[in-house]
Amino acid sequence: MTTPIQIKVTRYACPFCSRARAKKTATAAHIGRCWLNPANRTCRTCRHFDAAFAGEWCFPGRPCSCNEGGASCEVGVDLPGFEGLPVVDCPLWQTAMAGEQS
Repeated sequence: MTTPIQIKVTRYACPFCSRARAKKTATAAHIGRCWLNPANRTCRTCRHFDAAFAGEWCFPGRPCSCNEGGASCEVGVDLPGFEGLPVVDCPLWQTAMAGEQS
């Protein structure tokens, strides 16, 4: 036989960031620590987070994180370097308003 054989592969994706894995348990563990999961109360989902994107975006209307100017917190929480981990379970965290991107 010289033709490729089609196979089906099941992947499990995080509903918050779309990161996908082959194992359901690994994806469930990721969801519990995902920076974009509002239940984790991280900077990325907080109303006070300002990503401060600078320059032109790679895709119109969709920041791709390659032109970041530096993130800040509007209520003064010190953020680790943008390449570092976000603040998790912040006591000043507030949900972003509907339609608002954080």
